[in-house]
Amino acid sequence: MDYPIGSNSGQYTIEEVSQMESHAELVDGRLVVTDRTSVAHNNAVVEMATALRQFIRDNNGECRVFTENVALYCNELCDDEKNFFLPDVMVVCDKSGIKDDGVHIAPMFVAEITSVSTRKQDYVEKMPVYAKIGVQEYWIVDLQRKVVIQYFKDNDFIPEIGNNSLSAPIPVHSYPGLNIDLSNIDR
Repeated sequence: MDYPIGSNSGQYTIEEVSQMESHAELVDGRLVVTDRTSVAHNNAVVEMATALRQFIRDNNGECRVFTENVALYCNELCDDEKNFFLPDVMVVCDKSGIKDDGVHIAPMFVAEITSVSTRKQDYVEKMPVYAKIGVQEYWIVDLQRKVVIQYFKDNDFIPEIGNNSLSAPIPVHSYPGLNIDLSNIDR
């Protein structure tokens, strides 16, 4: 649900949005509040975060995996007060940017799981912000189309679909050897 009118000058501030108890983001200057997620959405987040954490742990990695309600201060990374996100899954490798209130540094990996209400934001509005702030790999897990669209910094964020159907394990570009299996998220 979008809330375009803010409390002061017609816009919400990052500070106001970051203090909200609900799942609230600032996307291109609009307050977007989402209440609940579907079972498939939740399963996708859990599967991805678990696979990433396990792979990082097994390889003695230092990166941290965060899910859903951990804030990403995009505004600080691209000098733009219009964006404050709560990515569904993100991997952060520079611990200096991890604070109690959220992440203040570009994640290496971000995934957004679409819903009917967030589809446009994930594809059109968030993707260029993730590219601008320096995310290395961005996934859109499109539950409606049952496909994963991948964007890579080293490929100028041109969308890659390939054989990324949810019915087969999908390789993680940032972690060679890691494939994430999302085939059971509807169950």
